[in-house]
Amino acid sequence: MARISKELSDSKKQHGRDLYVKGFLIEVISDIIGMAVTTVRKWAREGDWETAKQSNYIALGELRHTILESFIALKNGEVPKIKPDEAAKYASAFEKLSDKRKVLSYMHESYEMLTDELTSAVQNAKGKAAKEKALLVLKTTRATTDTIITKLTAEALNENM
Repeated sequence: MARISKELSDSKKQHGRDLYVKGFLIEVISDIIGMAVTTVRKWAREGDWETAKQSNYIALGELRHTILESFIALKNGEVPKIKPDEAAKYASAFEKLSDKRKVLSYMHESYEMLTDELTSAVQNAKGKAAKEKALLVLKTTRATTDTIITKLTAEALNENM
C-alpha cells in the first residue's frame, strides 16, 4: 500500500479522533476515513483517544440529573452523589445564566443527544451505501447545528451578564 503524506495522515488521524470521541467504533472510523483498522487502533492507543472521549464534555443535563439524584438521595436518607451546598451552588450558577445562555445549554444538550442517535444509525447501517447515506445525514445535521450553536454562542457571550 502506498504511503500517504504526513499532512494527510495527520488530517485523517484528527478526523478519526473526532469520530471516536463522538462514539464511533474503530471499524466504522476505519471505513469512513479509509485507513486500516490496525492503523486506526494504533492511533487510538498512542493518542489515548479513550481519555479524550471520557473527558470530552459533561453535559448540563448530566449535571442537572446528578443534582436531582442527590436531592432524592437526601430525601430518602441516603448519601448523595454531591453535597447539598455543592448542589445549591450549581443550581444557583445555572439560574444566573442569561436566557440565551440557558437556551444554548439546552440546545447543546439536545444536539449531543441527536448526534448520538445519528451516530448509532451510522454504526448500525447495513451495507456501504446505507452507511454512506446515514453518514451524510450526520454530517449535514452537524454542520447546520454547528452554525446555529456558533451564532447563539456569539450572541450569548456578547450580552451583559
